[in-house]
Amino acid sequence: MENDCGQRRKKQHGIVLLDQLSRMRGLGELTDITLVAEGQRFPCHRAILASFSPYFRAMFTCGLVECNQSEVKLHDMTPGSVCIILDYMYTSQLSISNLTVQGVATAAYFMQMDEIFTLCQNYMLDHMDPSNCVGVYYFAKQICGEELEERCRKYLYQHFTEVSLHEEILEVEFDQLMGMIVSDDLNVSREESILELVLRWVNHDRHSRSQHLIELLKQVRLLLVSPAFLREARKRNTLLLCNSQCYDIVEEALETIEKTKQASLTLRYGMETTSLLLCIGNNSVGIRSRYGSFGEESFCFAPVTGRSCFIPSPKQGEVLGSVIAGVVTENNDIILAGEASPVRLARQKNKMVEICRYHNRGSSCWESLCSAEYRELYALGSVRNNLYLIGGQMKYKNQYVITNCVERFTVDNESWRNVSPLPIPLACHSAVTLNNKLFVMGGWTPQVANILHNRPNVIYVPRSSDHWRILGINGYTWLSLGASVDVFNACPLILH
Repeated sequence: MENDCGQRRKKQHGIVLLDQLSRMRGLGELTDITLVAEGQRFPCHRAILASFSPYFRAMFTCGLVECNQSEVKLHDMTPGSVCIILDYMYTSQLSISNLTVQGVATAAYFMQMDEIFTLCQNYMLDHMDPSNCVGVYYFAKQICGEELEERCRKYLYQHFTEVSLHEEILEVEFDQLMGMIVSDDLNVSREESILELVLRWVNHDRHSRSQHLIELLKQVRLLLVSPAFLREARKRNTLLLCNSQCYDIVEEALETIEKTKQASLTLRYGMETTSLLLCIGNNSVGIRSRYGSFGEESFCFAPVTGRSCFIPSPKQGEVLGSVIAGVVTENNDIILAGEASPVRLARQKNKMVEICRYHNRGSSCWESLCSAEYRELYALGSVRNNLYLIGGQMKYKNQYVITNCVERFTVDNESWRNVSPLPIPLACHSAVTLNNKLFVMGGWTPQVANILHNRPNVIYVPRSSDHWRILGINGYTWLSLGASVDVFNACPLILH
């Protein structure tokens, strides 16, 4: 108890001291140094600057000229950035926005204030999207922010199709664009998008960029472009028509395409698909391995190549505390359902089924998608990118009741609605999607377990009110949702 009281007194003492120093800076009391940025003056205290910044500590204690000067001129720093950093020193509040974050990061980099620099990096990662990732990437290269640069590069290449549609990419230099389009790692499904980008970039400043067209065109894998698209591009762009060398390059590509049925060029990353098996899950302990804990890292396995890669677990960022079910949608979104982390549970009034989605953006790769009324032993399914929360066990008045309730979440509208219930209540079952039909398998329910166990072969129960049907095979229950079928041909199964 005494230790707790001492810690509270110490914390309160620090708050009072910081408040007084901030007030004194505002009034100009006992200030002994003035920072000057672009002619704007900022009176402050040497002790505060030296406490937060190794740059200023070295300046004021190592015998430099600034030790005896009353003013220090700051170069390559905007007044707004200096003001924000001083406010952080005196108040612990860092007020940054999309407009100010790069200036503050630059100033923090020169002042050697790693904490502010890290906060700025995280802000840029969290707010990164296809419209601004190019600028963030080259900003990171400029200030030698290696971690930020690498994260931005991965995002830029992964979302290159969307990035190439935004105006920001038209402002890059020739060497920068060349460095992008030579890469095999660009996630593009069609080489046509690379050709379009090159032509748009040159036309954006035709006078100064026309000289680079031939070099850029040689890096476009024209043999992967549709002949019809290539002819139309040449017809629509005077750049290709008027330059004889460009015309010859396109003509040679067309002739080669017509002679060969399959291109020998290396495909880019997004032009070939790979089937993956995902193993995603965690509990409070995690399974130890040489890679750490699977509570912190989940992995993907490519059956064709036999290679494994790792992705962050939803435990990171306290998105989920445990994983109960998961699906991969038609758009290849990975979506998990489970329980909130202990920290989030402590802040919630009611326990909910938490659903999150994986993305490759920012400092946290899992984001909360939605939540639903709490239940256990449920199944999660997906049809045409809509989510279905199916059956399960719910608690009413201290009793557990198995439900046949089915709820659908429409991702586009971000809304839940009840849909046709299951013909029977089910818990501890599984769901799988095939040909845009949702099949529910296994599970148990006390009311019908004995009946289903004694009926062999196929049981087909048509329903007029909805499209759910029971398809029982040798005592196992399959439920399907989709367009009605007249015949269900069941082959012999060996189930363990």
